[in-house]
Amino acid sequence: MKHFYLKQKVFSLTDRYKVFDENQSIIFYVKSKAFSLHNKMKFIDQASDTVIYNFRRKLFRIMPVYEMLDTDMNVIATVKRKFSFLRAKVVVEKEGMNLNIDGNYFAHSFQVLNDQDEVASVTKKWLSWGDSYQVSIADDQSEAFYLALVILIDRMFHENKGNHRISV
Repeated sequence: MKHFYLKQKVFSLTDRYKVFDENQSIIFYVKSKAFSLHNKMKFIDQASDTVIYNFRRKLFRIMPVYEMLDTDMNVIATVKRKFSFLRAKVVVEKEGMNLNIDGNYFAHSFQVLNDQDEVASVTKKWLSWGDSYQVSIADDQSEAFYLALVILIDRMFHENKGNHRISV
């Protein structure tokens, strides 16, 4: 398993994330649009400064639903939060994958399962400035996808923390 570290910037009008590798080098970052109804975000490769994925929230849903889009704005995955009393539950609809995310109520630690096989795990670091997570990924071929997915999950469970975010 490879390990990555995700850090959210604390003082910003928009959501900003940085993804670090095991050597503490930035490999991806995320920018979001300020005051966007769809909570639009871009997942960007640090080395080439190119957008890999775009995210947008679907409006008028009881539970949050996000779409992950490729650079041509085609939907490649739909991420849906499911209602659950004591567990954090998310389902990901992606062609060729049957992904379920299961974690504790506050979404501070969770596992990403593909047909009952753990492909990634996430643990929140408690003593840090801002949200900071350690992400372990077993699938080398889909690292960028799983890291982007972790950011969407953080967004889903914590999107009402700041006043700068608009929720519908």
